[in-house]
Amino acid sequence: MDLLSKEEATVFVENVLGLIDIQMRFNTDRLSFLNDIIYEYHCKVPFHNVDLLALPVSERRLPNLTELKERGLSGRGGLCYQNNTFLYFVLRALGYDVTLVKGQVKYPGNHVLLVAHDVVTSGDSYLIEAGMGYPTMKAIPLDFQDESPVYTFSFCTLKYVRMEDGEFHRMHKGLAKDSYKGENDLDNSWRYVYSFNTAPCILKDFESSMVRPYTNPTTSIFLNSLRAVRFPNGKLLAIKNTSILEDKDDAVFATEVKDSETLKNTLSVLFPMLSSPKELMSSAVEMFETFKCYN
Repeated sequence: MDLLSKEEATVFVENVLGLIDIQMRFNTDRLSFLNDIIYEYHCKVPFHNVDLLALPVSERRLPNLTELKERGLSGRGGLCYQNNTFLYFVLRALGYDVTLVKGQVKYPGNHVLLVAHDVVTSGDSYLIEAGMGYPTMKAIPLDFQDESPVYTFSFCTLKYVRMEDGEFHRMHKGLAKDSYKGENDLDNSWRYVYSFNTAPCILKDFESSMVRPYTNPTTSIFLNSLRAVRFPNGKLLAIKNTSILEDKDDAVFATEVKDSETLKNTLSVLFPMLSSPKELMSSAVEMFETFKCYN
């Protein structure tokens, strides 16, 4: 199934991601071009739960294909199901051989990832991850034996480990669970973040497992907290509940927002792609306020 035409994908890459010479770059250096797409996607397309949080409880559900396309083409972003799935359709339309694969953060199939094939040489494979609050700003080659090289993107130091059953684990260093790096959190241990396997999936395979993050507030932080994250110039810029988080010189600084009106204004300024319609952002903040979820 193809959601986008090549022309639509090209317009998105040019107008939202700001990249040019698309066909030439695809023909001459697919990996470099792919890495630029991933990087700019992190910079300009936010990971967030504003649209979901704004929905009345009775209307919460997975985005349909029309919403995936409209939100994707506008650069509005969303959760992993929105961001990585839309990127999958963009890359397919541009000519990349890419598959959807299942990840597990808390339970099987609750994370969507991509694997690109035959990018540089026949038989190679690269992980593509552009749909979570932690950055992965380049394609990760999966041809290592036991462990990948260590990567550092913004505040995040990470590696991947190949398990005996062929599954891959993403590991973070010096980062406390469900937090961003600060001086008090640092240590030298590695922490499991999620796992995935490279078995190809179709979009329908995610329907049953992805319903929970969109509908069940007892198991989904995205239904009782506020998250908005992007990485302009490769640096963290985020709102987590009532904190503004910024990466300055590879350290994360937090600034507290004191009231809902300031929170709405801050969201509009830092995430202008979410500022319209204004009523939707207001509904999301008001729903968040009902849970009293403060850091």
